[in-house]
Amino acid sequence: MVIENTLLLLLFVLALGLIIPELFKRFRIPLLTLIILAGAITGPHGLNYVKPDDTINFFGFLGMAFLMFMTGLETDITRLSKSKNKIVIMALLNALIPFCVGLIITKLFGYSWIVSILIGIVFISSSVAIIISSLKENKSISQDVAQLILSAVIVADIVSLIALGFIFQTTSKVTSLPLPVYFIILIASILALFRIVPIISKKIIQKKLSEDKGYERQLRFVIIILVGVIIYFSFLGAHPILASFLAGLSLSGAIFYNKSKILNSKLHTMGYGLFIPVFFFVIGMEMDISLLKEFDLRNIMMISLILGLIISKFVSGYLAGRIVKLSKKNSMLFGSISITQLTTTLAVTYAASSIGLLDSVLVTSIVLLSIITTLIGPILTSYISHLD
Repeated sequence: MVIENTLLLLLFVLALGLIIPELFKRFRIPLLTLIILAGAITGPHGLNYVKPDDTINFFGFLGMAFLMFMTGLETDITRLSKSKNKIVIMALLNALIPFCVGLIITKLFGYSWIVSILIGIVFISSSVAIIISSLKENKSISQDVAQLILSAVIVADIVSLIALGFIFQTTSKVTSLPLPVYFIILIASILALFRIVPIISKKIIQKKLSEDKGYERQLRFVIIILVGVIIYFSFLGAHPILASFLAGLSLSGAIFYNKSKILNSKLHTMGYGLFIPVFFFVIGMEMDISLLKEFDLRNIMMISLILGLIISKFVSGYLAGRIVKLSKKNSMLFGSISITQLTTTLAVTYAASSIGLLDSVLVTSIVLLSIITTLIGPILTSYISHLD
């Protein structure tokens, strides 16, 4: 039986979000990773129980937008004002080496320069949400080092999203403006966004209102900002993935004041309770697990990409840590923490796949890479944190 009814499929995905954590809670596997696997197994390339339709794909798009919005919202840009030189060095090394490795591996397997550069950009990105969780769980990491690591990851993620904007504007040009003019307008728009939105949001979000009506009004305001920013930047030619992240980033200062904890909780519930699981399920359905049935050149490329990412991230993180005078242990921790690829990585992959830049082999490789790194990254980090 194939589930094609939209409501039944939506019910199936949301039910999985409730059932799966209970079945696998002993293994401490991230819920979103399990949802990806469920999508891969039950989807068109697996058991073929479920097939996406336009409505589900739209929910997936909303999930991607909410995921990047929440990533931006959880990014404290005030951290970047401290230890700027160290942050820049750590971010650049932890981005440049993996970028080169991803580009070279993809090019060696016969892909075009554009696709190879795109995979390099994917290698730059990471998962801020999981990294924040890993840093909180590891009490052996001092607050200063944790802040330094998180700031470097944030910078690398921002670099990957900006680079993605260049690729998209080059390959699927939306605006007729010349590239130099386009990027001047884009940068001016981003600066205006970070100037105007925080001022307005602080007045509305921090305003003392009754809890019921107040938080409803604030929630509507945040959704209006998110949708408005996506529409405006999409009109300019920027991809919604970048627009959503920028919207979250511009609101992060106001949302995370103590008075806004309830609002943040409501946004988190809305995103991770509905839209984001659908996005990860759709990503899972994009994964062609039939490629794993027999060993051939495609599997060699998958293994090369996965090992290339893990090794390049760990080595570049360690080297960057040692250059900025971190201890050997803290340098290894930076390397192991930066291995984890999930949120930004899969959002970039989804965006590139939706416009036909990535084939099924590359999509499967990156999704598999995300699953593996979300499993081994935290384990490796925990092991290193317990070393003497």
